[in-house]
Amino acid sequence: MRKEIILQGIATAIALLFCYAALSKLTDFTRSKSEMLNQVFPESIALILVWVIPVLELFIVMLLLYKPLRLTGFYTSLILLALFTIYIAITMTGVFGRIPCSCGGILKHMSYSLHLIFNIFFLLLALTGIFLERILINK
Repeated sequence: MRKEIILQGIATAIALLFCYAALSKLTDFTRSKSEMLNQVFPESIALILVWVIPVLELFIVMLLLYKPLRLTGFYTSLILLALFTIYIAITMTGVFGRIPCSCGGILKHMSYSLHLIFNIFFLLLALTGIFLERILINK
């Protein structure tokens, strides 16, 4: 019972993060598109990602909040968070020659170092969710 409450809390926290991120992108789509076009990848990819990322984030929210698919949601959120975290880490190295990201919402007020820590925290939450969910499934 205790593990289930912890799992629900972890799933809800990650779901809230992705819901906020997706809705902030979709509610100010013009800004979101502009920021995506400022990234280091080709414009054609940016124009796809500007839609794919918020849709994927909302899909992850649904997976996390629907108990039978929660483990899939944890794995999917882990992958997306890992990709975002790697992108931030690479950006911090200066390899692109500029800082391309201008994240929206609350994250725009964070330094890259703090954003990296923030992402790592949610990565660890997703890993914890996977670990606990697998224990619960195997009982």
